[in-house]
Amino acid sequence: MFKQKKKKSFKEVVTASLVSQRRDRQNMAEPNHKLHVAVFPWLALGHMIPYLQLSKLIATKGHTVSFISTPRNIARLPKTPSINFVSLPLPHAVDNNLPENAESTTDVPETHIAYLKKAFDGLSEPFSQFLQASKPDWIVYDILHYWVPPIAEKLGVRRALFCTFNAASIIVIDGPSSIMINGRDPRKTLNDSYRTGLASAGSEVIAIRTCTELEPEWIQLLGEIQGKPVIPIGLLPAKATDDDVDDDIREWLDRQRAKSVVYVALGTEVTVSEKEIQGLAHGLELSGLPFFWTIRKASVFLPDGFEERVKGRGVVRAEWAPQGRILSHGSVGGFVTHCGWGSVVEGLSFGVPLIMFPCNLDQPLVARMLAGMNIGREIPRNELDGSFTSVSVVETIRLVVVEEEGKIYRDNAESMQKNVFGNRRLQDQYVDSFIKFLENHRA
Repeated sequence: MFKQKKKKSFKEVVTASLVSQRRDRQNMAEPNHKLHVAVFPWLALGHMIPYLQLSKLIATKGHTVSFISTPRNIARLPKTPSINFVSLPLPHAVDNNLPENAESTTDVPETHIAYLKKAFDGLSEPFSQFLQASKPDWIVYDILHYWVPPIAEKLGVRRALFCTFNAASIIVIDGPSSIMINGRDPRKTLNDSYRTGLASAGSEVIAIRTCTELEPEWIQLLGEIQGKPVIPIGLLPAKATDDDVDDDIREWLDRQRAKSVVYVALGTEVTVSEKEIQGLAHGLELSGLPFFWTIRKASVFLPDGFEERVKGRGVVRAEWAPQGRILSHGSVGGFVTHCGWGSVVEGLSFGVPLIMFPCNLDQPLVARMLAGMNIGREIPRNELDGSFTSVSVVETIRLVVVEEEGKIYRDNAESMQKNVFGNRRLQDQYVDSFIKFLENHRA
């Protein structure tokens, strides 16, 4: 037998109605704050990796992230289930002189980068179609994407320019709306100046991969030049667990003394002459220290008999190597680097002092800044012709890694790891502030 339902009094009905109305008002006043953020890096690994790291951090906050690139570049990146990868085929015109399947700067010589940019511009139409279909709250784009802001603005999508360099490297004092790409003067590269100027002018906020603990004056100056919010998002330091390491590499590193190994990597997109490679090789050979050298086309550039002479003490790897895992190993005591900002961040995230070998672009500026902090030492070059000697390589390596006089570099690198580069709490706060800005300024 069913129990008769008790009839509500007039007061109860009114109270329930008021509660329902109040709940409805709260739901209207407090909408779902989850965002859809689309990110679109330039076609270079040095750009895609930090964009991917930022994407992961945004996704951990529960937001939807769409990572836009070309098919081959997406295949190069580690699989990340929390991110939606959007593949836009790169158009290849018959007359653009790009090699087959060339989709990034690693696939072409430096002389052909202009052709890659031309092909990249062909992505504007499929990008517009994606944006129109998905309507993200924000598009986070790179410094060459001059056609992104007008498309996004027309569709009501908010626009954030994310520059993967530090503040000092992207400032051009005499251009209020120009951003330096890779440290080159836009007056000498008019095409890049045009692109970066429009990309910057069309943004609503500029995010940069740095922090105020490193360059407060440069960050402030950049904000004054741009006349819009400039947000340091931290250094996006890598984790050692991001890379898998082969057993043979790990076993070799395990056999070396603590802080004795010199790790050498000059980036995947830097042009280094045969003479420079041979000079570094002779310096490493004469240093007497164990070393692990990741290099492209080793058999072409290395001195005759070099690998045989250093066998057991030195490893030369002419293919990809797990840089994060190697730098984090306790046997590594120095990092010979070209001073690309991403490599610098990775090395100092693990407290490894730097032996700096800047080659071009923004690298000399980065080297000067870090030398001023006594985090590492630059291999000296002849000021007239840029040459260096194998003796200078030996002296710089041994100073930074083993000599008592170079203890200041080792101590400062360790301090920077603890307080800035490897300080996860500090770096997470920077990213959180940027995400909060995106949340509070949705369309």
